[in-house]
Amino acid sequence: MKLGIIPNDILIAFLLAFVVGMVFFPLFIRWQQQRHLGQKIKKEGPNLHLHKENTPSMGGIVIFIALLVVFGVGRQYWLSNLLPVVLLAGYTILGLVDDWYKSYLEKPWGIKARYKILFQIVLAGIVLWLTMDGMPTQITIPFSRYVIPMSRPLFFGYGIFIIIATSNAFNIADGLDGLAGGSGILTFLFWGLLLLTLGKTQLSWLAFGAIGGLTAFLWFNIWPAGIFMGDSGSLGLGALLGFMALISGQSLLIIFSALVFFVDTLSVILQVFSFKILGRRLFLMSPIHHHFELKGMKETQITVRFWIIQAIGITVAWLGRVQ
Repeated sequence: MKLGIIPNDILIAFLLAFVVGMVFFPLFIRWQQQRHLGQKIKKEGPNLHLHKENTPSMGGIVIFIALLVVFGVGRQYWLSNLLPVVLLAGYTILGLVDDWYKSYLEKPWGIKARYKILFQIVLAGIVLWLTMDGMPTQITIPFSRYVIPMSRPLFFGYGIFIIIATSNAFNIADGLDGLAGGSGILTFLFWGLLLLTLGKTQLSWLAFGAIGGLTAFLWFNIWPAGIFMGDSGSLGLGALLGFMALISGQSLLIIFSALVFFVDTLSVILQVFSFKILGRRLFLMSPIHHHFELKGMKETQITVRFWIIQAIGITVAWLGRVQ
């Protein structure tokens, strides 16, 4: 399918999720404020963020509700979208429990990392196992038509890695007001349009629903943020992105289409490697958006410039796709 006019039902998914978000976000923010719930700021983070203590969090719950409404309305896509929604729901619940630890139990680090990773592996494995028959078990090299075929066991392991990597990369980038929300909108826009051109309208429907939910979230998350996304949003949305990349058969495009998430995650890996091996830090703080904060850049400057980088990334990804 060539990309021409976007079908009306796809646009309805966007608008519906946006309206649901705009209705529920103010209610959810007020509910948390009345119960004195909010984000606990890690002492290891930038001092510039201390004033954000107790800002309402768990905004991912409202985005998930918006996507559930979109899923419920799109009856023609129920069967084909069931497992992606199960993946989204599972990772959202994991993030919700983690957010609850941080906000209500006042444990800034949340659930222990090993338990989170174990849950992510198991759930991603179950969903992949049940959907692999409908997936192209291959890797397409961007900017070429060269395809690397993979055995089912190898693709199964690769698929789990992609889902977990995108999930946690989205989470890592959720550190500045508007950063993950704005970058996420651009990333889902790329995958929504690509899946539409590939004839996978059912997943494009979900992608545009995610854009609607994220747009409503961004309304309340731009500086100064009235609510944070939390793990309840970033983990689930990142997992959904990974699944969409796999189903497209062009999963390597995730590097360009989620460029901000990739750069932020790479900066954390390089920071840890440099400190453990060389005994010194490459950045003042990682992820790299905090490095720029400590260099004196304003939070809004960093966010908007990262949005620009993300826009460049999805442009490169679009040029590198296989039509």
